[in-house]
Amino acid sequence: MSVQEYLEKHLLSRKIEEAVNAAVRAKAPDPVLFIAGHMRRAVPAVITRVRARQILDGHGAPAVEVELHTNKAVHRASAAGAGAPEGAAADAAGDSERRKILARVVADAVRVINGKVSVALVGMDPQQQAQIDQAIMDLDKARHKAELGANAMLAVSIAACKAGAAEKEVPLYKHIADLVGKSATTLPVPAITVINGGKHAGNGLPIQEIMILPVGAKNFEEAMQMGSETYHHLKRVATLEIMVGLLQIFPGNISEGLDLVIAAIERAGYNGRVKLAIDVAATDFCVAFCYNMQANQVGTVTEAIEVVKQAKDAHWGVMVSHRSGDTEDSFIADLAVGAAAGQIKAGAPCRGECLTKYNQLLRIEEELGSEGVYAGENWRTASTS
Repeated sequence: MSVQEYLEKHLLSRKIEEAVNAAVRAKAPDPVLFIAGHMRRAVPAVITRVRARQILDGHGAPAVEVELHTNKAVHRASAAGAGAPEGAAADAAGDSERRKILARVVADAVRVINGKVSVALVGMDPQQQAQIDQAIMDLDKARHKAELGANAMLAVSIAACKAGAAEKEVPLYKHIADLVGKSATTLPVPAITVINGGKHAGNGLPIQEIMILPVGAKNFEEAMQMGSETYHHLKRVATLEIMVGLLQIFPGNISEGLDLVIAAIERAGYNGRVKLAIDVAATDFCVAFCYNMQANQVGTVTEAIEVVKQAKDAHWGVMVSHRSGDTEDSFIADLAVGAAAGQIKAGAPCRGECLTKYNQLLRIEEELGSEGVYAGENWRTASTS
């Protein structure tokens, strides 16, 4: 095939002329770079391959990472591993056996993603999030996410969401806002963990976490400063042991734990501006009409967005939450802004898997500039309008 025949077959002469004309109209200072970008945008993105692998989460346990390939780029996402046996089953199995079980679950998910999930998604437009998520759910509908697992499904769905944002050439949080159907520029209040209890801590505290909420901050940056200072003041008012960057505090009861945190808030000088919150980790009652949403418990981005919409329609506050032993993926930070969740729970202001979410929110706030609004005291009614 001659050069001329090749140009004619692919209509390259016309496409190149259009790109050159666009560069001239834009008065592009670097015409080669402009023309390359113009030509790239002229080709629609399609998914070409989905690959998964086992990685380690924040607890060193097996987790799923997904690479979604398009004809233009590769987009990566990860989600903490599926739950291992708990309660009496966990005690019987022991920690070593639980990790082996979890590794097998993750290995099975990797196999399924590399197989039928990849086949199902090849050729799809990454901007069509709902269709992609439906295709994923259709593969496992009869088994209620038992074969793929909600965590593995979420990793694929998040990777597709990132690819969709890249194709639209917009930040991830703006792409999510488009999926929600409204614009959003609200920065959430961070629910910062300062004392762990329950099954995650082993200290006998009957609730899962005591948290602080810097609702009195003027913006997210100040909220993180207030939260971090209070967190570190807690070291000076409690008898504690520091392990792996987390405060391992052993209060005798809930009241003692709350008193310690109140004292830390007062020493930091934020009395009245930082509020207390608890995560009771209970399923039989709800406190303050706030829905605590862990995306991995839902399964896909589309389902997570639908849950947010339903909660807001019911006039509930929404808190987007990580899970214990999360990965370093920062997706929930963009989700909290894009869905105007009002609150985000991403752990303590330490350890990489926690800080990556908070740091992403700092970047988003900087990018939004004067358009960004910190939810503060109005977190419950944070709007998506």
